[in-house]
Amino acid sequence: MNRASPRLSYYSYDSQGNPWLSGGGALRDFEILKRQRDSWSGIVVWTGRYPGFRDGERDGILFRGLGSGRSYLISRLSFTLLANLRLLFDRADALGNSVSAYAPMLAGLLRPGRFYLVAHHYVGAHSRKKYSLMGMGAWLCEWMLFRFSRRLIVSNAKVAARAKAMNPRIKVLQSQNGFDPGLMQVTPEEASPPFILFLGRFDIYMKGLDLLVAAFAGLDPSVRGDTILVLAGAASPEALAAVRKLVPRDLEERIRLAPNVPDAEKREMLRTCLFFCSPSRFEGWGIAALEANASGKAVLVTRADGFLDSIKEGYSGLMVPVADGQALVVSLGRLIEDGALRRELGRNARQWASRFTWDGIAARERAWLEEQS
Repeated sequence: MNRASPRLSYYSYDSQGNPWLSGGGALRDFEILKRQRDSWSGIVVWTGRYPGFRDGERDGILFRGLGSGRSYLISRLSFTLLANLRLLFDRADALGNSVSAYAPMLAGLLRPGRFYLVAHHYVGAHSRKKYSLMGMGAWLCEWMLFRFSRRLIVSNAKVAARAKAMNPRIKVLQSQNGFDPGLMQVTPEEASPPFILFLGRFDIYMKGLDLLVAAFAGLDPSVRGDTILVLAGAASPEALAAVRKLVPRDLEERIRLAPNVPDAEKREMLRTCLFFCSPSRFEGWGIAALEANASGKAVLVTRADGFLDSIKEGYSGLMVPVADGQALVVSLGRLIEDGALRRELGRNARQWASRFTWDGIAARERAWLEEQS
């Protein structure tokens, strides 16, 4: 790396504002990179185009689009093709890649001295389960990136261990994710009528939204009482329509869909929910769950990889086995009925969340990259 004036090119299909994704990984990339901008002579993020995308600068970082934004499929495919071609000739001192099994930057493997991965999660066999034969290619590409890359930043211990088992020569930094520090200042309350909050991307399989809706529907009416379930977060029209189909007709008044909520409304939901719930089938970290903890709220999540690091079981929230619908029903009912437990977990949660700050995480990652260059 040219230490006099190092430049960074960062490749990620997803970015904030992408109507098809705009996930936690995109938020993490931006929060980390904007805190590292003074240690690079320039940072360019090469990302996928979507309707309304414009090249431009944000907080000192230049965002440049690759491909076509005519549709989600065309956007994915065109970005993958053009980004891989560009990677072959990119003259930046460091080449970062926010790993996506569905937009793999395999060309980076040909430039191992400059290339590093940032893995928000490991999809693995879930690609095949979700997309059948179509998912085999994504599975293979992700495997190749983990198997042959030299440097990896990852947000949870399970994925770090998996990467080392696949590739003993890889250098791994296990990092974390942060959250909006303003959430530590909000005053937690419980709205009337009370509501359980899911906050995240409307991805039915990954986030387990089918499991959550079914568990809420499976609650005994005497336990559920007047509690509402709110599903909020980033959603394309197609994803919103798919989630809406999950809602039973007799619960349409009790399950509220709130797509693409603005930040102010998101904060208010976190502040006033009964508790947060995300029964993900796989998860890289779970920023929204940590945000709920920072807001003084208990969480109910699965024992997916990322949650094992971002949530302290029995202290900041409760956990259930992945895809265990009955355990989810039981724990939903427990947190609805036991106000003392909710409040105790909420008090602990804020203390737990206080250890995760974007500034510290960004500085540690930049120092590690310097050491490995």
